[in-house]
Amino acid sequence: MGYVGKILRVNLSNRKIFEENLDYEIASKFIGGRGYGVKLLFDMLKPKTDALSEENIIIFMTGPLTGLAPASGRSCVVSKSPLTNTIFDSQIGGFWGTELKKAGFDGIIIEGKAEKLVYLVIKNGKTEIKVCENLRGLTTSETIKKIRKAENCKMRVLAIGLAGENLVKYACIVDDEGRALGRGGLGAVMGSKNLKAIAVKGNKRIKPANEFAFKKASREFVEILKGHPITGDALGRYGTLVLMNPVNKHGVLPVKNFREGVFEEVNKLSGESMRKYLVKKKGCALCPIRCGRIMNIEGITTVNLEYESTWALGVNCFISDPKIIARANNLCNELGLDTISMGNCIAFIMECSEKGLIKEKIDFGDGNALLRLIEATAKREGLGDLLAEGTRRMSEKIKDSKDFAINVKGLELPAYDPRGVKGQALAYVTSNRGGCHLRAYLIPEEVLSLPEYLNNLETEGKARMVKEIEDIFAVLDSLCTCKFTTLAAFSTFDFEAEIYAKLLTTATGFYFDEKELKKAGERIYNLERLFNVREGFDSSHDRLPERFKEALIKGPAEGEKENVEEMLYEYYKLRGWSSRGIPEEKKIKELGLDIPEVYPKLQVALDFRNLRDAIECAKAVAKGGADWLEVGTPLIKSEGMRAVREIRKLFPEKIIIA
Repeated sequence: MGYVGKILRVNLSNRKIFEENLDYEIASKFIGGRGYGVKLLFDMLKPKTDALSEENIIIFMTGPLTGLAPASGRSCVVSKSPLTNTIFDSQIGGFWGTELKKAGFDGIIIEGKAEKLVYLVIKNGKTEIKVCENLRGLTTSETIKKIRKAENCKMRVLAIGLAGENLVKYACIVDDEGRALGRGGLGAVMGSKNLKAIAVKGNKRIKPANEFAFKKASREFVEILKGHPITGDALGRYGTLVLMNPVNKHGVLPVKNFREGVFEEVNKLSGESMRKYLVKKKGCALCPIRCGRIMNIEGITTVNLEYESTWALGVNCFISDPKIIARANNLCNELGLDTISMGNCIAFIMECSEKGLIKEKIDFGDGNALLRLIEATAKREGLGDLLAEGTRRMSEKIKDSKDFAINVKGLELPAYDPRGVKGQALAYVTSNRGGCHLRAYLIPEEVLSLPEYLNNLETEGKARMVKEIEDIFAVLDSLCTCKFTTLAAFSTFDFEAEIYAKLLTTATGFYFDEKELKKAGERIYNLERLFNVREGFDSSHDRLPERFKEALIKGPAEGEKENVEEMLYEYYKLRGWSSRGIPEEKKIKELGLDIPEVYPKLQVALDFRNLRDAIECAKAVAKGGADWLEVGTPLIKSEGMRAVREIRKLFPEKIIIA
């Protein structure tokens, strides 16, 4: 019936392993995958837990469509990120999620920390924790080979590399197909628990609740995908590198740490050009799109060299040699490093060197330096120890570098300059996991004119679009269905979800219409925001780096600057959030969520012209239980920011806003 009905719980500290039933009440509200994992983490994890401590929890989840529906061979991991300190989920394709369901589980909750390095083995419902000090320091592919040999079967494996063992803040988790749970450093969370890998094998059949109706809906879905020029042709023909030319043409392909938006040598790296290196196409379980590929670039074989990695390790570092980029991609996969964050960190350190802010000489375009720094980062050697911390922490240690440390909430940005794609800019700052294109992806609309033309330089209507896409993407991540399918499924800016509702209903037997499905996505997104609120996040963190206040250089978007503020408060209003970006109690109750204990219950505006009167009022309302004190406009006009400083000094335990 879509769900297997079992969750595996593993405590690495006391080595206790037990099963519990899937909570169908949670599933009815949060679906599965990302949503179910977010709900579990919110309920189980204490606020302010150190992401790399034994107390953090890491949850691997499948969705009700995993292993059943077309383009749904996916799974996810949910935890608190050591890179951003936000709630974080990361998604992966391949075959691991399908295999976990065939082995008898919808998900795995992992707590505690093993005394020695271990891996987890799950075979048709039987689970063991095995010590594996012999795997320490091995690459991801070496680890997978040795585990398969030890278990004497072709297991599906998720593994960390040296970066995860060394707690690099953006270490990733890599599977046996060369795909990755890439962002947010959840490989470091595994490393902090001394968990090297999770290997699964199963032979149980995954069944839909209504087989006839589900097959009919699946056929309809495949027809939609095959009938679209991108999902039916371009992605399979060129892979995600098909994006390189159109993004560059719009002047939003970031070059030299986001200083420029046009790359003159883009043709060397475009999907059309790179097709000559194709050896074999690859696809995830049940996927008709098949965007993955194996390439051989002048003797270098590389797997899944896609658009984001090629940009981060190439274009952003001013490198156009496909062979160097392929070697860098291989290093990141083997060492277990997020290519987007790694490329951003190296581009950042190249700019620091150019500006004379560090002693080391590292030039833009230096491919050998790129390769050397990737290895140094995984080993935490020399400058690599600083690179391992991510751009936000690096900028705190390198004087005068904060303005060009390209991240939001600590997460390095992907391959689209926000100055020239206004909707994507808003999506970056409102993302619950930090600067990301996978919470809301507006590149189809703003660059590819899908499902219809949209002016990438205008802001009108973008707040609604970002909110709607964030909600439906939360649904897709909870179903564990590929987001590329939306390129074909969305035919208008209403972002239709009817086909996904049909698949979920027929797979599980629980009726969902399009409206209920989108409401579930909204519920998930708000719960993530509430998690971040109790970690100390608010609207002050919904900001782009100062670099984007500079005008873009070159190309069609030349002269553009970021103007997120124009859209942000409209977005908050549409969300039912306060001006501080915090869900209002009315919205929380509407979604059937609980108000967190740390949630600010009372906010009082100090609308006085005289500072003394404002202070007396503040004392009274603070005594009466006010959590937030808002320094009003009249006081700001008469006293300036001195009023804010005085109020903060007198009430350090309160949240002071202006």
